[in-house]
Amino acid sequence: MKIAADVFWILWTGATAGSAQTLRIALYDYSGMSARGTERLVATADAVFAHSGIHLVWLHCRGIGAPANESGCSEKMQPNEMAVRIQPAGPPSVDSSGAPLGRSFVTAAGGSYATVFVRAVQALAARFGVPFDLLLGYAVAHEAGHCILGPGHSYAGLMRPSWNRKDAGEISRLGLHLTKQEAREAVVRLKLAELSKGL
Repeated sequence: MKIAADVFWILWTGATAGSAQTLRIALYDYSGMSARGTERLVATADAVFAHSGIHLVWLHCRGIGAPANESGCSEKMQPNEMAVRIQPAGPPSVDSSGAPLGRSFVTAAGGSYATVFVRAVQALAARFGVPFDLLLGYAVAHEAGHCILGPGHSYAGLMRPSWNRKDAGEISRLGLHLTKQEAREAVVRLKLAELSKGL
């Protein structure tokens, strides 16, 4: 009975305004991004998820922003945490033209690991005429969305299977987000993940 009451409370609060839920992201940069590029990536993903009531906490585990001793990077992954690798190139034998921007390793329940491919993001940024580091932040946000919500895509917004020029315009204005339904589900899943840490 208590479990049912907890689930009801989670679902109810997830559908109403409340305090932001937290997602911790361990960032591993293998591409040699600049400090400014890393800051822009982080700020973009922060803004995308803040719109849905989700607060991102970043651990810089590899790259220019990584401290010599980031203890959190070696700790066991918690249910509301994920790791993102920034790789310079995509999978072998995949041309950057039309290549996926990233890949996440998820089930219907979500996941904890994702990779974003710099070369594919650069190619799409040049095609759409949007800043590379801005699009990189969106690619990270998209893969983080899969780690929360699972492998499915949506008809609109951040979780579309591929972005078009109209989406690029929204990206330029930081206006591409999770749909309202996705945002509610993401908040509920993160609440559940937070509760499960105490079990």
